[in-house]
Amino acid sequence: MTPEQAVQVLDALLDEAMSAIRPPLRYWDGWPRSTEQTAGPDNHSLGHAVATRDRYVMTRVAPSKYGALLGVTERGWQALGYRITAVNPRQPAMFAATPAGYGVCVLIGAAGNITFQATVGPIPVIRDRDPFGPYVPEPTLPNGNLDIIPRYEDPFWSH
Repeated sequence: MTPEQAVQVLDALLDEAMSAIRPPLRYWDGWPRSTEQTAGPDNHSLGHAVATRDRYVMTRVAPSKYGALLGVTERGWQALGYRITAVNPRQPAMFAATPAGYGVCVLIGAAGNITFQATVGPIPVIRDRDPFGPYVPEPTLPNGNLDIIPRYEDPFWSH
């Protein structure tokens, strides 16, 4: 698939991955990135890359609602035919494979930041430029870190 097609698939996967969540969460999408796939002790290129996009949740989800969020997400994914491949209860995270073989996950960070992520491929390896076009700067905090700390209150999710 082309990088342009990959972005369309990534966006559709992220929309689908969050489709069961009610009320919906506010978010912003990170810039897509490609990762060249390598293998062997010499780390030789396999001749293709995968594309990944993060969706950063900006709605504050109370820690007491993490289980509800993961539960509704898991049920939604299973209804879509996703296969849960791993769950980490200590640092809450859930990983799944779609029927098409793509990857999705939800990660809950220590600061209460929640990220949905999708990965698709293969895409061509492009080394001389960003395969997704001119880079659009992502929101950052005054210290230069990505602005991924939730700040929007929701009557259900935040309390």
